Amino acid sequence: MSRDLDEIRAAAGSYYRWALQARKRYLLLLQQTDKTIADLYLASVRRILTEYRSGRNKGLRYLLEVIGDDVKKLNLDLGNKIDKAIGNGAEAGLTFSLAVSLDVLRKADMQTEPMIRAYAFQRKRAVAISYARAYKDGLKLSERIWNITEGNKQVISDIVRAGIGEDAVNVAKALQTYVKSGSTRMAAEYPGMIKRMGSRIPLNLDYNALRLARTELTAAYGEGTLAGAKASPAIGKVRWVLSSSHPRPDICDTYAEGGEGHGVYSVDDCPPYPAHPNCLCTLQPEPEDTGDLIKRLKQWRAAPGSQPDIESWYQQNYRMFE
Repeated sequence: MSRDLDEIRAAAGSYYRWALQARKRYLLLLQQTDKTIADLYLASVRRILTEYRSGRNKGLRYLLEVIGDDVKKLNLDLGNKIDKAIGNGAEAGLTFSLAVSLDVLRKADMQTEPMIRAYAFQRKRAVAISYARAYKDGLKLSERIWNITEGNKQVISDIVRAGIGEDAVNVAKALQTYVKSGSTRMAAEYPGMIKRMGSRIPLNLDYNALRLARTELTAAYGEGTLAGAKASPAIGKVRWVLSSSHPRPDICDTYAEGGEGHGVYSVDDCPPYPAHPNCLCTLQPEPEDTGDLIKRLKQWRAAPGSQPDIESWYQQNYRMFE
């Protein structure tokens, strides 16, 4: 078993299988989001080429106009898909803590419906926090999406301009090759155009959009994880688990060794997550001894003042949803 799975097992304890399910759900969302973003770009170039081929004017100037018009739809589509990724990420982050909380409440003979409603509220809150997250450059999410699509427009337009003097049909084919297979394949099939562009062409057109979508999904997953842990009567700590595919030492190593030791942090003191774009570390909630907690919950029901920490949890996370 890999190191990260061992650490997830250690943190989750008897709820290890639920932890793995939450992790699997998150990784599947990453894969689905990557495919969705790639498909958006393929759909965009197909629309561009379809519109270009159906038009009366077959010149490159007209192709540039079509590109400019389609960027608006790409910007809207990209924003909608990232919105969906944020919502899905927040929900995935909540799943482990919700499952643990419901299990504990059932065993303590308490109603679970208020907790379910509390987690629905926490999902909305995690999504809102994700949208309000500040970037180092001060840009909002919508502004970053706009910058990416405008950059895409510039790259595609540069490809078209590099094809001036060549047959417009070949330029359109080169554009499709680039969006589908990247600049390496395009260089092999259209070396003249690549040579004229020099270093202006990125390896893949959708790279920045993919990185943004992954980062936003992961950040929402982290917000959901922390929100779920804070709302749970059974969880007060999370562990920063270093990914087994971690390529080289960086700030993640510091976080994975920090806190109270071995990357364990209070839910209120966890470092910013993700630590960097494309971070694949895991925030794993650490349930307390649930056998003892169930006994204390029953004692609290009989005498609320006997368990101040549970009474505080009840007032902040359960009572308002009864």
